[in-house]
Amino acid sequence: MFVTIVAVLCHLSGHDCTEVVVSNSNLDASLNLQNCLIGGQAGLAQWKNAHPIYRSDDWRIARFKCVAGQYVAKAKI
Repeated sequence: MFVTIVAVLCHLSGHDCTEVVVSNSNLDASLNLQNCLIGGQAGLAQWKNAHPIYRSDDWRIARFKCVAGQYVAKAKI
């Protein structure tokens, strides 16, 4: 099953929030819906620390979701 991990990141200075597709089954062959639900938070923390834009303390992960299938992130929410 194709799975997409989506994170909602919010900037601390305002109410700017954006959705970002973090990974999907094409990029990570070991990713499945169960792995996403169980270990998603730890993986997102590592992804955020390595990301050039979102790794600063000005951004926080508000929530994440594991979506079955292809997902297109919204620019602003």
